[in-house]
Amino acid sequence: MAESNATQVILTDDGIRIINAQNTADNAASGVANLNDPNLMSVIEKQTQAAQYAGLTSQYNVILARAKDASISTTALTTAYTNLSAFMTAILTDTTKASDVNRDTYKSLTGAYNTALSNVQNALNDSFNTDIDNMQSSVSVASQAASSAAIVASQATSTGNNASQVASQAASAANQASADYTALSAGVEDGSVVHITTKTVIDAAVIGTAEIADAAITDAKMGNISANHIITGSIDASKVTVAKLDAGNITTGTLSTDRLNVGKLSALSANLGDVTTGSLKGVDIVANTFSTPNGSFTTDANGNVVASNLTIRGVTNLVYNASLLGGSGTNIPGWGISNNGYYSSYTLHDGVPSIGFNASTGSGVWNIFAQSKLYPLNGLTGQPYSASVWFIDDGSEAAMKYQFTLAFFDANGNRLASGYAGNTWNGNPTSQGWAYKTINNIISPSTAVYVAIQYWAYNGTGHALFSSPMLTQTAQSTGYQPDTGNVVSAGEIDGSVINGSTINGTTFNAGDIISSTYNTSRFYPTTITPAGLVATTGFNSMDGLRTEMSAGSFVTKYRAVHSSSNQYEAYDGVFSGDELALNSGFTNGIDMGFQQSVSGNQLTGQVVLSPLNGIHLWGSTQSIHFSGLQMNGTGITMNSYGNILADQGSTWWRVVDFSGKEIANFGTDVAGSNAIKFNRELDIGNFHINTEHTFTSWDKGAIHFAKGGGGAADIYTGAVNYTSLVKSSLLSVKRDVQKADTAYWAQLVNSIDLATYQYKSDDNTSHLRLSSIVDDVNVTKQWQLPDVFISRDENGKLSGVDDSVLLNATLATVQEQQKQIDQLNGHNMELEARLNKLEAKLNG
Repeated sequence: MAESNATQVILTDDGIRIINAQNTADNAASGVANLNDPNLMSVIEKQTQAAQYAGLTSQYNVILARAKDASISTTALTTAYTNLSAFMTAILTDTTKASDVNRDTYKSLTGAYNTALSNVQNALNDSFNTDIDNMQSSVSVASQAASSAAIVASQATSTGNNASQVASQAASAANQASADYTALSAGVEDGSVVHITTKTVIDAAVIGTAEIADAAITDAKMGNISANHIITGSIDASKVTVAKLDAGNITTGTLSTDRLNVGKLSALSANLGDVTTGSLKGVDIVANTFSTPNGSFTTDANGNVVASNLTIRGVTNLVYNASLLGGSGTNIPGWGISNNGYYSSYTLHDGVPSIGFNASTGSGVWNIFAQSKLYPLNGLTGQPYSASVWFIDDGSEAAMKYQFTLAFFDANGNRLASGYAGNTWNGNPTSQGWAYKTINNIISPSTAVYVAIQYWAYNGTGHALFSSPMLTQTAQSTGYQPDTGNVVSAGEIDGSVINGSTINGTTFNAGDIISSTYNTSRFYPTTITPAGLVATTGFNSMDGLRTEMSAGSFVTKYRAVHSSSNQYEAYDGVFSGDELALNSGFTNGIDMGFQQSVSGNQLTGQVVLSPLNGIHLWGSTQSIHFSGLQMNGTGITMNSYGNILADQGSTWWRVVDFSGKEIANFGTDVAGSNAIKFNRELDIGNFHINTEHTFTSWDKGAIHFAKGGGGAADIYTGAVNYTSLVKSSLLSVKRDVQKADTAYWAQLVNSIDLATYQYKSDDNTSHLRLSSIVDDVNVTKQWQLPDVFISRDENGKLSGVDDSVLLNATLATVQEQQKQIDQLNGHNMELEARLNKLEAKLNG
């Protein structure tokens, strides 16, 4: 067999450029394909989504903290966020290359999260009884997402254009190398020398024994290199990455530890022994247990901490309501808004609303348009304070200035003349992105009592917004976090005392969550909220009880857990400083969250005690009971109408003067034996009744006894002494008037049987009485008295003689007798005349 001669291949720089250009073109084409593929998430889109997802997470944490403070359920929101987070984490783990993505799943998870977030924000609206415009916030988030999508599309277009340009360059380089490629593809004869003037790719070729003189091999793959063939020179270790190194082959020299980058110490030794000097800096320590040499601080494998003196320090945002919850228009709880400042839920920074200015200050005028609530220093003067805020300019005059101020105030809330520091910058006529503004290491003056931040605008017309303010007691400003303070999760701290500390913005829960099937709101036995509300709660088999104490108010609540209908018995007691209100009523459905108020149409009774309005009773069962010295039902009750109701065993209700003399006695016994007595002169309208048996008409007018339905009333009495007796006999009040038959009435009068008698109640000194007799004893009347003279009561019962009729009948009898007398007189005169005549004749 003939011997094969070695072939010499020389790769020039042009050949190398061809290979690089080809690779660049391939990568660019792949990137463009990724952008156009809906089932892939490109690198550019990933990077944009990563930034937006960080903002979403910040917003989620803010809303979650506020919802928990307001006892609002976040189960649906947490579930939606967890599902979305798992999906996004898997995709965004590596943002340097494209990944497969299920767009339908991504859209579904995002929609579920936005719905749950909107529900919690609406619930927060109701809790704060304010107008939080979360729908605008959702629109803003959607708008930002749309803007981000537009940016991604723009970047994708730019990348595609660049890729097209690079591909064109690669094609040109490839054309330049075509001659070399054609020559090589035709084959090389043994022993020939080939000069390749452009960068050339040799696919699946074997170069045997070859000498590459004074040449550099780049991006080469060599099978096995025997160190025996390296006969001279040196290898720069900085240019070599050694995958595996057998320490047994290091036979001399020293390895300096500051040159080692060791992943795990356990790879060097299973037991490091005792490290007695030096220090570990900037590293994470993972250990089963940890302790100081003197045992003053130890942790065990279960995470229990035992410390002789433990101080936990964290960075707390001193800006009250830094997240602007409850904001609307020019009203933001905890903030002073003026001079055209306003609340914006449209322009958000990482999900946090902003305070904006969109107006003119006037020439050369500084306007403060926002100031945070004054935070008390509690004597901590001479301490460093720092602040930060995010700022965005939507277009302002170049001559305009904005200022972010950290200011200290005196006891009256006045800003100290030398107690502030500001960060000032110019406006920009072109809309800008978010910018981070800071103020660092401002020492509180000795006269300072409060600290706060301020937003200022100066000298012109502009539109700009501030968001995510942070004020801390530190020498350096820190990134934004809500003003809920730090949460220290340390399991259980035993044997510790916290002295001389101020704890702000914290919810305290005493004990564990109450174990009861009725505790659907997961109440603790006692809770103190950051707003100052102290609440205690308890449940048993019959009812739920809760007491709430806040500024100027003390409220007790009772809720029944059983009912035969949808109305559950409920009571509220409210003490608000100027009144005590006790309300009884019901709730519509079981109310173990104590959310319903016993008021309105759910109120059945109320007792209000007020120094301004006295005692107010409302309802059918509300009353005041006076039991006296005994508890056996001998007192009286005053009901909600003011009526006085006697107890079953009550006997009297008395009015007594200071000396104990009885003024009036009202008999209240059930038998009715105790009369109503007045021991003083009594005025009733126009009538006066004195204690001397006198009934007086004060205006000297007549006294009328009338029936309720009209007409005069009958009067029953004993002897009547009078100076005149007048009977009303007016023709104007009479009907059917006819001339009386005096003979008839005389006959009736003459038929009356008169009798003398005495009343059974008369004694021996009583005079003899004479009158007609009304026989109410015998069925066959023994005493004659025509019925027309008999009087009957309203029930038709015989009551006596009607003297009015009898008197006029007697008058008729007199008239009839007078007629007879007149007739007799005429007859006598006639007889006397005849007698006179006869005597005259006889004498004549």
